Amino acid sequence: MPVVRQRQYAARSAYAIVAVGVAYALVLAAGFAKHGLSEPIADPILALMEVLTIASALPILALFVALHEIATSESRFWATLALCFAAMFALATMGVHVFELTAGRQMGSRGLVWPSTSYAIELLAWDVLLGGALLSSAVALKREPSTRRICAWMNVTGVLCVAGMIGPITGIMRLQLVGVFAYAVLLPVVAWMLAGWLHDPAAHQPQTEVR
Repeated sequence: MPVVRQRQYAARSAYAIVAVGVAYALVLAAGFAKHGLSEPIADPILALMEVLTIASALPILALFVALHEIATSESRFWATLALCFAAMFALATMGVHVFELTAGRQMGSRGLVWPSTSYAIELLAWDVLLGGALLSSAVALKREPSTRRICAWMNVTGVLCVAGMIGPITGIMRLQLVGVFAYAVLLPVVAWMLAGWLHDPAAHQPQTEVR
């Protein structure tokens, strides 16, 4: 597949991440408006949030697939590692929410409530695996002179994702909000920056050495 086409797919995936992120934020705001902060969000808003979570995993995975395809040979190891993290992330979070939407509701599940097995897997996906994908991809992209600022944001987002695991490890789940901020707020920002870089022809021109 031509490199230009691969970059187009990557950019579309990045824009899809932004679109789903905005939709999720609007639905979440509607949930808070209806249920307040003192009671958990219930169906049908909860079900819509879970569908959007499943939908978000697909463009995230597609983005890392495309980034792997356009990676240089020198950065292929880190791009492959990022893709492996992203694939495990997508499988884990989609599995959790498909379970919650089907068998979980029939078993009387109240959604993702800590402590629970489903919630632990969900945090593994969004905090550890997504964080690992972002950090690995930042290493892969740092060889591009035009991606220095993007890589910095990817590193910050990845570190904060991983830091979100402090919450479940300590049992103080408010600390997990660090991870929520990373993938709910910073991830769409990173995706938007990646889309702009992928659409910029000048950013992909070979660098010539000035003597």
